[in-house]
Amino acid sequence: MRDPAAAHVEELIDGFWPIHVLTALVKLELPEALAGGPATAAELAQRLRLHEFGVFRLLRVASAIGICRDLGERRFELTGAGRLLRADVEDSLRAQVLFYGEMMRAGLADIPEVVRTGRAGHSVTLGPEGFDELAEAPERLDAMHRTMVGSSREVGEDLCRIYDFSPHRTVIDVGGGYGGLLAAVLRAYPHLSGSVFDLPSVESGALVYLETQGLKERAGFVAGSFFEASPPPADCYLLKYIIHDWDDEQARRILTSCREGAGADGVILVIDRLLPGRFADVPEHRRLARADVTMMGFGGQERSEREMSTLLGAAGLRLVRVVGDAGALSVIEARVA
Repeated sequence: MRDPAAAHVEELIDGFWPIHVLTALVKLELPEALAGGPATAAELAQRLRLHEFGVFRLLRVASAIGICRDLGERRFELTGAGRLLRADVEDSLRAQVLFYGEMMRAGLADIPEVVRTGRAGHSVTLGPEGFDELAEAPERLDAMHRTMVGSSREVGEDLCRIYDFSPHRTVIDVGGGYGGLLAAVLRAYPHLSGSVFDLPSVESGALVYLETQGLKERAGFVAGSFFEASPPPADCYLLKYIIHDWDDEQARRILTSCREGAGADGVILVIDRLLPGRFADVPEHRRLARADVTMMGFGGQERSEREMSTLLGAAGLRLVRVVGDAGALSVIEARVA
């Protein structure tokens, strides 16, 4: 009888390969080439100037994970899942594949260095130097923000179901990238106006996105770094998946900057995952562990409610309440202490 423990470890080992297949598909632009309907490996290879047998093998593997459908005679078509890898569809996940298949892979490979030294390697850190490097690589920067704008929109819709923005008038999306979160909140609350506060390298992409969302008159962009200046004054500050990018000292600086901008009556909403006090081998904890180990490779961390409360206190803030499911979307409401 097979050892269950060995089978479990082998299952974990076997999970590495699908993201590499997806990354290869999108980098070679095969999903777009199949957008018009079924095609043979030979036709695709000629069109894209690729090796025919290589195309056949890659699409055969993609068929085994539900991205393509093998029609026989080396002929393939996209499935509904494969369609999402195309760059020309509204709900495309192409940018997310590139983000996780390239950038995130580098961070995860750096985990031994983090455990040895307590800090991520310079080449992959999401610290200030890392974001400066991204600004000099427009394609990687755009891939990251296109990935985030979709998830931010979904988080924003969930946020508006569990948190009441009615008392507020102005909102700042701190480190908001292209503004997916801000757009979702402004659409749900027509009386609100707001701005994205982020680095200058993001401004053009953010303004284009906000205009496409019909928010040109209610949403703007303020260029700046939360390490150098406080965000503009507002009733409410949103920090979605920002604090988890940083170690405690850097996170304290960000929160202090927001506290100074908020004044005595402002509200700061930290939107992050909250870890349990103890982990167990259950699906929800596995998802949280995946999130934390991912941030580990980039110099950041997920935190428990207790750790978050301590961090807020160090920034002169107090944790007022936590809204939402700690395992999925937690909204930590903070005010000046």
